[in-house]
Amino acid sequence: MKIRRSLMILMASFFLAIAVPGYALKAAPVPMADGGLFDAQFYAQAYPDVVAVFGTDANWLYLHYVLAGKAEGRLPYAPGSAAVPAPASSGDFDAAYYAARYPDVAAAFGYDPVLLKMHYDLCGKAEGRFPNAAAEMGIASNGAGVPAAVTVNNTVEMQVLNLVNAERAKYGLAPLTWDAVNLAPGAAIRAQEIAVYFSHTRPDGTSCFTAIANPGMVGENIAAGQRSPEEVVNDWMNSPGHRANILNARFTRLGVGYFYNSQDLYRYYWVQMFSS
Repeated sequence: MKIRRSLMILMASFFLAIAVPGYALKAAPVPMADGGLFDAQFYAQAYPDVVAVFGTDANWLYLHYVLAGKAEGRLPYAPGSAAVPAPASSGDFDAAYYAARYPDVAAAFGYDPVLLKMHYDLCGKAEGRFPNAAAEMGIASNGAGVPAAVTVNNTVEMQVLNLVNAERAKYGLAPLTWDAVNLAPGAAIRAQEIAVYFSHTRPDGTSCFTAIANPGMVGENIAAGQRSPEEVVNDWMNSPGHRANILNARFTRLGVGYFYNSQDLYRYYWVQMFSS
């Protein structure tokens, strides 16, 4: 939280202080955590006002660029930089998992994959946080930030997925696949929102499906108070409307959100987001 507040305060001071770069440096930019291209050496030389506050660390300079520099018209690398490499993948970092696993980080940094990855690089790794569910379980990853076999993963979200697929199997339905890009982040947001306003309408008055991109055919299940994945899936299966979503043959993907608040009456909040 302190880091986030400090960044916001510092960046506010930069809006009227944009240096004019001389473009002397033309080193090849490198792919950052999110695949964006950035030349820290160029950025540091071109914008000494940023360096005065953030130093010369490439991650911190890129964080400034993402949060403020881009909107201010600053450049991430010199025009005409040669040999620009192709963007790299984010490796084994799973932003959706990280936000759901560490709600304190999500509360401060939001759900932007760039910011979450930078938090992990700058703070989370040293704090012993895990970059993905596979790392937490000590099992092999498939290289995309998700476990190679979700059946051996015991995070609560994956347990819900496995239990739902077990129910679908009883009726000869195809299993749902985990959607880490769209549905899981949206469900994680919704799990926190229903702790404030328990409804399929979001606290801002919009539909719950505005939490996900390109919704298409979608469905949402919500629940509160159930203390385990088994309990919440059992309750959903005993409710006609929720059961219909779980057993809908047209749905193919699932994201699950879980939020816990020890100070709240219900404490446990659950969300399923389905799509075709």
